[in-house]
Amino acid sequence: MIFRILTGAFLWMLIVSVPSISTADTTFNASTIVGVDQSERTITFKTREGTTWTLPVSDPKILQIQVARGDQVSIEIDLSDRIIKMTKLSESSPSAADQIHDDVKP
Repeated sequence: MIFRILTGAFLWMLIVSVPSISTADTTFNASTIVGVDQSERTITFKTREGTTWTLPVSDPKILQIQVARGDQVSIEIDLSDRIIKMTKLSESSPSAADQIHDDVKP
């Protein structure tokens, strides 16, 4: 009887503690947009490691995200190598070397 109770409690704990399953197979953080093809519904991006990918989007709404060549994004792909989520990363302030100096007249 005690064995049944302990076995039941153990099985219940296993069921309750199962982590949620993500639909993303792979996430590419800090990738750079190379191009967006609206007609083909594809996005070309370069990973942090330097690999360039051109993948279709799973939902055309993803193409409505305002990104341009050179923007930093995080991209999630599914098991069929389709982009299921794209997040534009916040833009950092330009470094001192990148800033354009205004001519200030006294």
